[in-house]
Amino acid sequence: MMYPLVISSVLMIALIIERMVVLRKSTTDPEELLDDIQELFKPGGDPSAAIEMAKTRGVIGRIFARGLKNSKRNADAIEMAMEHEAANETPSLEANLQVIKTIVNIAPLLGLLGTIAGMISSFRVASAAGLSNPTAILGGISEALISTATGITLAVIGFLAYNYFANLVRKTIEDVEYYGAELVNYMTGRVD
Repeated sequence: MMYPLVISSVLMIALIIERMVVLRKSTTDPEELLDDIQELFKPGGDPSAAIEMAKTRGVIGRIFARGLKNSKRNADAIEMAMEHEAANETPSLEANLQVIKTIVNIAPLLGLLGTIAGMISSFRVASAAGLSNPTAILGGISEALISTATGITLAVIGFLAYNYFANLVRKTIEDVEYYGAELVNYMTGRVD
């Protein structure tokens, strides 16, 4: 059972690195972005400079750019355009998180299965040779427990990474909702 655990660990490390790179590129400070938009765009004016700047600022920037493209429309239309863009961007934020979660769930089970297989083999040796050589039996049991330890270690690391990334995605979505409403209010003049 160590082979599936090794493959799972390599896959999980690759996915963790991929998520770190993608989410680092995707996230930006929404308050700073909103300030920059307000400097480049005044309600009723030409939003093209603000749109170009926002497009380079990750997921939130692309969502705000979609709202800016619709700045001449009413508040509901702007919000709907931003919601559609957010729906397009959300899968890229959540990509591969379910694979990490699956590895977290199966790693301890694979480790336990490896331990059980090792214990069966150790008891088979004990039944064939008798208990005259306990060193061989204990060595086999010790070896069998390595897969459980590996599976649990893999699950702990994956659990921490999954929670970190899931919370980062949740925070990004919350920022889009809050600062997106602020942008709509600014563009439509609903709030000064």
